Formats: sequence, C-alpha cells, structure tokens
Amino acid sequence: MFKIPPILSADELLDKAFGRAKKIRSRDKKEKTINKISTVKQLLNNTLQKYVKAFPSFDNLHRFYYELIDLLVGVDKLKKSLASLDWARKKISRIAANGIKKAKKEDADYRKIIAEVYGRISSIVYEINPHLTFLEEARQKIKTLPYIDVNAPTVIIAGYPNVGKSSLLKLLSSAKPEIASYPFTTKGLIVGHVVIEEGYEKRKIQMVEAPGLLDRPDEERNEIERQGIIALRYLPDLIVFIIDASMHCGYTMDKQMKLLEELRREFDVDMIVVENKVDISGGKTDFMKISCSTGEGIEELKREIMKRLL
Repeated sequence: MFKIPPILSADELLDKAFGRAKKIRSRDKKEKTINKISTVKQLLNNTLQKYVKAFPSFDNLHRFYYELIDLLVGVDKLKKSLASLDWARKKISRIAANGIKKAKKEDADYRKIIAEVYGRISSIVYEINPHLTFLEEARQKIKTLPYIDVNAPTVIIAGYPNVGKSSLLKLLSSAKPEIASYPFTTKGLIVGHVVIEEGYEKRKIQMVEAPGLLDRPDEERNEIERQGIIALRYLPDLIVFIIDASMHCGYTMDKQMKLLEELRREFDVDMIVVENKVDISGGKTDFMKISCSTGEGIEELKREIMKRLL
C-alpha cells in the first residue's frame, strides 16, 4: 500500500555518507575538501528528503487510513519525527555551505575544516536518531496494512458470530475472499469483490466482513477495537446485517436486535437487514429472507445491493 524505504540509523547514515566521501580522490586539497563536504551533504540531504516524502501526506490521506495509522503509530508522533528530519536536512546544508566557504579561503586548514564539519553534522544526525528509530518502527507497522480501495463502493457484512457472514461473503463475491490483517483485530478483515459488467464497463464492489469488531456490543470491545470502529466508519457505503432467527448461532433475538440498533447509531450509512437460515427457521421476521445453505434469496439480495450502490 505505502512504499516506504527502510530507515537507516544515525550510525548507518553517517557510515554511508562518510564512506562515500572517503572514496573521493584529488591532488588538489581544496577541491578534495569541497567535494568531500558536498558529497556528505548531498547524500544526507537526499536520503532524509526521500524518507520525508515516502510517508503519506496526512492532509490528503483518506480518513480510513488516517485513523488506522493514527491507531497504529500515532499521526502526531509521525509528523513530529518527519519535521525533525526536515530540520536536520536544512541544518546539515547550512553547516556544509559554511564549511565549503571556509575551504575556499587561501589560508584554509583543510584537515581542521573537515573535522569540524563532520563533527557538527554527526551531532545533528545523532540528535535525530530517536526519530529515525521511531520512523523505522512505524514503517514496519504501516507496511503490513493491506490494500483497501477507498474509492470503490464498499459493503460491510455484519452480525453476531455464526450467523453466516463468511458464507454470505463467499456467495456474493466473485473472487475467493482474502484475509487482510488490521491492527485492531487479530482475526483481520476479510475482503472479497464483485465485478459488475454494464455494457462495456466493469465496476467493482468491495465486500468486507469485519469479525471481532462488529459481532458484539460496544461494552465487550476493548479500547483498540473501539478505535478500530472509528476507522471503519469511513469505509462503508452500505451495511448488510445478518439476523439468525433460528438462533443456531447461540445468540438470542434480543441480543441480535440490540447489536443491530447499536450499529445503526454508530454508522450513518444505508443498511440492509437479512434473515439467514430461513430453511431452518421458516422465516420468523419481516426482514429480507435468505439461506446461505440453499441459495434462497441470494440473487434477490444481490440485486438489492446493486440497486442501493450503483
């Protein structure tokens, strides 16, 4: 999803910069000194700038991913660390420019100038080392975020465990569902897609099952899961909520209806409520009736989803 290069430590950055400068050869001591300083400055400037640009622009980031990254590593901490890298880059450029200016003087002590410039640059890089360490840790976490197309029409399938969420997702999706790991649930989000052909055009509908978050009331969720709900609020265009009136899922109708009302309060989006397992219950509610076992009502549900989204 986000292509962020590995973030080197202060020691690794300095070894790389000074190592490259060490390879410079010239009989002219002034030229050699200037080239060494320029090389160190350019490598550090380019590397730190690359790090800053590689992280997403939080002002333009979709709120779903913004909330995820904030939950995972903290957006404010990221901004602070990235600003520190930018500060260091500018500071190093000024130190290098001052060193080059001194090296151009007729009576310049080149060895002393190199030592002073390298020393001051090293101090700056070591000063931002905690930020480099944090950004590498953040990179490792952010790279685990799987791709969700935030621009595609998205359906979340919700309901208590064992009501048939996974079965419905498989019936509705043209592709085998993929398990996408997220920070707020060890079970992950399960993502599938339906491709709709309209004449010469193809449109994709994204379907997401969110186990571990939307399958129990708020009082049973931990703090991280509650924050995860905040992220999920930005994703769906439609929720399909499944009721099991046969209660083979192990949950009473009262509990299931309570969860339904809670999700209606939490998500200000369109919702379709379906009663699954009607082949067992015989159909006990006024909701749309389906059976993932027999296929009853599945095509009607598909049409209703398309009608609501497209």
